[in-house]
Amino acid sequence: APCSSSSLRLARSSVSSRAGRLVNTKASSVEARKGSKAQDYLIHSIPNNGQWPTGVPPVMGGHTMPSGDVAPESTSTTVGTGIPMVYEYASEADAVSVVTYAEDAAAAAGLADDIVTAANESIASRGCFTLAVSGGSASNALAGLVGASTDFSKWHIFFADERCVPLDSSASNYKACTASFIEPAGIPATQVYAINPTLDHAGAATDYEAKLKAAVSAGTLDKTDDGSMPSFDYVLLGLGPDGHVASLFPMRAQTAAKSGWVLSIDDSPKPPSWRITLSVPAINASKKVSIWAVGESKAEIVQRALEVQSLPGALPIQLVSPSQGTMRWFLDTASASDLSPETWGDSKLYPRSTIAK
Repeated sequence: APCSSSSLRLARSSVSSRAGRLVNTKASSVEARKGSKAQDYLIHSIPNNGQWPTGVPPVMGGHTMPSGDVAPESTSTTVGTGIPMVYEYASEADAVSVVTYAEDAAAAAGLADDIVTAANESIASRGCFTLAVSGGSASNALAGLVGASTDFSKWHIFFADERCVPLDSSASNYKACTASFIEPAGIPATQVYAINPTLDHAGAATDYEAKLKAAVSAGTLDKTDDGSMPSFDYVLLGLGPDGHVASLFPMRAQTAAKSGWVLSIDDSPKPPSWRITLSVPAINASKKVSIWAVGESKAEIVQRALEVQSLPGALPIQLVSPSQGTMRWFLDTASASDLSPETWGDSKLYPRSTIAK
């Protein structure tokens, strides 16, 4: 169970006004100090006009480092981008939630419950469930699904990103997911959509997008109303220390792409360099997106993602904002330790915000 029942409501999207909930050990003291119910805020992400055709963002009015280079994140309080720094008052929507658990095992149990609930709802409504999983710690967190009360024969597993390596490689997301939950849960192998490991990065991306389109044609995978993007029932993403999600890395042209379902990566800053990844629009077309970020090593990036306005592309996680779906962060007390919700109403700390002055 979450470690606190009290909450502050929070959201993060510049495209639409979305609110969510932060359940955090600090929340009780904040509410007690204010002596009233929690206030509603919206944390800004990247604006619609925040594009960089060359893959490198221009100077956006943010501060520069002594070298003269633009700092990767701008906390400048001077005239600049015109982007609200962090907060806006939120709407009545409840589309984004950030939940802190006492420790990682409890967070994993909460994640499993959330996925199973979504799966059972999808199976009841349309006969199957589509889950797209990224690699790393996110896939390892899914062992708690084994033995859950759900019809695994109706599950279809896709990959939000994958390394272009043999399927039996220790670097393969497919191998990690197969070991952690796919085989133990009894999900049919024919319903696990792996990449073609014999192809290069470009060929693998083209082939995987074709698999997604075939799944749409078969009625397994939903698509958006206009047919432009797939719509997974659930996408699970990890969070890298640089703010990357899936294989969408900071300051890369692929992260700015507005078209394409699956993109190829040939220069990943983390080996192996060849990868494929869902595009930001494909992720944001999903019905539900969850971010898995637990442990002390995630504290800094969690704080930056939720409390610091980045320059366009500096923190890919800030581009994740489901257009028609919901989003949930799964944290533990260690990864949430740098968050400071008690300061969120202080307009002096956030002079660019729309907090009432």
